[in-house]
Amino acid sequence: MKLLSGALVLIAATLVFAVAANELARTLRYVDLVYVNEKFEGRGERANSIIHEYASVAEKVSMRGECRSDILDAAVGVVLADLDRLNPDTDYERWVESAARAQNVVEHAVRCAPFVSDYSLRLAMIKRAAGEEASQQATLMSRAVELDPASMRGLRSRFAQWRKLDAASLKAAEPALTRDLTTLLGYASPATVRELLKQPSPTLSSYIFSVTMHLPEERRQRLERWKVLPKT
Repeated sequence: MKLLSGALVLIAATLVFAVAANELARTLRYVDLVYVNEKFEGRGERANSIIHEYASVAEKVSMRGECRSDILDAAVGVVLADLDRLNPDTDYERWVESAARAQNVVEHAVRCAPFVSDYSLRLAMIKRAAGEEASQQATLMSRAVELDPASMRGLRSRFAQWRKLDAASLKAAEPALTRDLTTLLGYASPATVRELLKQPSPTLSSYIFSVTMHLPEERRQRLERWKVLPKT
């Protein structure tokens, strides 16, 4: 009996060691990618070159089916930073290559972690850059809202996208947009409302007005006193 117990302990210890060794190997494989994602900010030829180099490393995350959250976040961050640094008007071929890589990596992140709101939002942003499709935007934005309906970080990120979408996309995503506007207008500080709703399109302004009319009178008057609502 003691011999059997000892064997079981040895097997368990071996499994734990194997798992730990595997996690360490994964960490070491992508440690530079995580570092670049966290530390490199700003622009400049050197920074752009390093980001572009590690975008290729990030692509391997999806190729290898890697789904660990810290590695996924780093891969998504780097490919989006690389895309953001390129101008399609002056370097179209490289931008197309970067956009395809970013879409591949973010789609992989969505498959790995379909419960992460930010991945759906990032995919919506990438797909809009490649050509806006109303039904596609509605699906992705609705999923992003459903997964993270109330955090200020999520609202900030989504309204950056809401302000860019055309009338057809806003109409297709109307329930999700209305939900975000209700949360923002009902609970955010006036300063935050002003920041997130600056320079809305005429179509977005109409949705803002509609939601505002359903706010409690006291809340609506407060927003009006602060002059944070766009003019209709």
